[in-house]
Amino acid sequence: MFKKLLILCFALPLAACMGAGEGFGPIASTNALAPNTAMPTGEKTATPIAFAEFCVRNPQECKLPATEDMLAEIATAQAETKALVIPEEENGTDVWQSRTDVGPGDCEDFALTMRRILRGRYPEYSGSFLIATAYTEENQYHAVLTIETSVGTIVCDIRFPECAPWDALPYQWRLREVAGADFWQELGPVRNLPQTATAASGR
Repeated sequence: MFKKLLILCFALPLAACMGAGEGFGPIASTNALAPNTAMPTGEKTATPIAFAEFCVRNPQECKLPATEDMLAEIATAQAETKALVIPEEENGTDVWQSRTDVGPGDCEDFALTMRRILRGRYPEYSGSFLIATAYTEENQYHAVLTIETSVGTIVCDIRFPECAPWDALPYQWRLREVAGADFWQELGPVRNLPQTATAASGR
């Protein structure tokens, strides 16, 4: 009897991964798939060891692979975005938008447009394409697209002709989007500045 109980105890943790929960049968309609709430957010903690090991074995499934082909695709997406977003400072209320046709836009419009292009092409890595804000060397408030890759973070920016590693840019970082969340990360203190960076400049 004890042997049977021991086998049952070891089998129970596996049942959660391998079997159906009690009371859950075949879904009768798509209405049952419609969620009413979002899962709660929790405190930061360590990645499960087995998942970390999986990512070491399969980096392409966990972060955007920083291959030559992928970097070339990012450069292509940047060129397409520059063709769509004509740098122009907004007067009055600053409205963020993702452009689908050629027209005026500033830094956040560029970042959102490029993010949409890349997320559309690589939906499996959509969490790698995140908006961040910063203060420029001229004390202007600024927005860029950050790209999290297997070797680090790339920034694509309306101000510069090419994307670059995040720490190669002359910025004081302020906020960064968190994939799939209704909050952002705070990276640095707020400043009271009247102007937003828009026009391109050389590095």
